[in-house]
Amino acid sequence: MPRVQSIDDAVTWPAGEGTLGVVGVAPWATLDFLKALYSQVAASKDWHYPRVICDINTKLPSRGRHLELGERDPSPFIAETIAELARQGASAVVVPCNTAHILYPRWAAHSPVPVPSIVDATTQSLHEGRARKAAILASAALYRHGLYQRALDEAGIALCPLLDEEIVLVADTITAVKTRGGIGQALQPPLERMFARLVHEGVDGVVLGCTELAGLAPLASRHAAVVSESNAALACAALRAIGMTPTVSAA
Repeated sequence: MPRVQSIDDAVTWPAGEGTLGVVGVAPWATLDFLKALYSQVAASKDWHYPRVICDINTKLPSRGRHLELGERDPSPFIAETIAELARQGASAVVVPCNTAHILYPRWAAHSPVPVPSIVDATTQSLHEGRARKAAILASAALYRHGLYQRALDEAGIALCPLLDEEIVLVADTITAVKTRGGIGQALQPPLERMFARLVHEGVDGVVLGCTELAGLAPLASRHAAVVSESNAALACAALRAIGMTPTVSAA
């Protein structure tokens, strides 16, 4: 792929600015990640944004089906994609998928470039917002594997578990985004009731721990003081990994 150098003072960018690679495993979530990334760049011209090499590969084996049904492990394919993006010029690579991070050690351990963790980035943003008690909205697989539960515990943030019916509600919300690209009106009232209950239980922080849940951020923010949306948090970490400074906090 071409490497373009700035040629004058009018069209220029920092010499040390890196290139970001993105392994897109779900189309809508990847598009939301890119929106989160670009929204955190101070830019008045196209060339002020970083170079991004994005591979949205919907044929990568399902993370959920591997974890729940024992089907093909996506890890070797994700690792191969990371290496390919690095060869194309990426100086850091991100995987905007929370469920894939259950397998993070398998595909990130031997990466030729830095691979920021979406779990670390999301938890850090919640910690920076000084949340004391948090609820995790994520896929059923993430709940069962305790990925964010462990991260919150290590950060000293108390956990407020979701009720069984709330876990189902979150799963339905994720499915709606995956299949229709949005949450829809029918899910709004039960989601409002869920957030009201969480606040009543003392929750002041919410982890939107599924990249399909970015659209819940405005609703969650009406109830909780700190909302850490995983795509926004990963976008902040990604910009820092390529030597750029995000303009807004992920929390």
